[in-house]
Amino acid sequence: MDTITHALAPVILTRLALGKPTWMPKFGLVAIGVAGAMPDLVNPHLSLAARMTSWSHGLPFWGGLTVVLLGFALVKRRLLPVRLALLLSAAYLLHMVCDAISGGINWLYPLGNFVWGDYFVDPVWWIPLDVVCVLTVNVMFRLVPLRARVREARVREARERRGEV
Repeated sequence: MDTITHALAPVILTRLALGKPTWMPKFGLVAIGVAGAMPDLVNPHLSLAARMTSWSHGLPFWGGLTVVLLGFALVKRRLLPVRLALLLSAAYLLHMVCDAISGGINWLYPLGNFVWGDYFVDPVWWIPLDVVCVLTVNVMFRLVPLRARVREARVREARERRGEV
């Protein structure tokens, strides 16, 4: 899958699952998106063969990253809540799962070899998935809040007309 889907899918899932949690910092969803794209950002690849030898696409790096994130979260709870650290780790892991179902990855690289996955999601669907993710994010973060503000304004206006202010 493409990096756009890797970045936006965990953001969409987080918003659907958690709504707007009060504990999440202002840029928490942005951080989740970056974490979802991180395997491709820190070690880019253009072919399936390159992905199979990408240290950023293996469980060893993910495990190390998770330890670092949780350690940082335990020391700097105000800067990085533990729940956000877990979501960042989950976004990174989701990237690897998505790559596994769209060609496969070497789960144990660079410490070992365990190649698993296949083209369960054909590359012909990757760009349409990007478009669906971009449209979904626009609906979730722009259209829905705009409709809510318009609805609130109409209710307020109706109350003012009836003298309920």
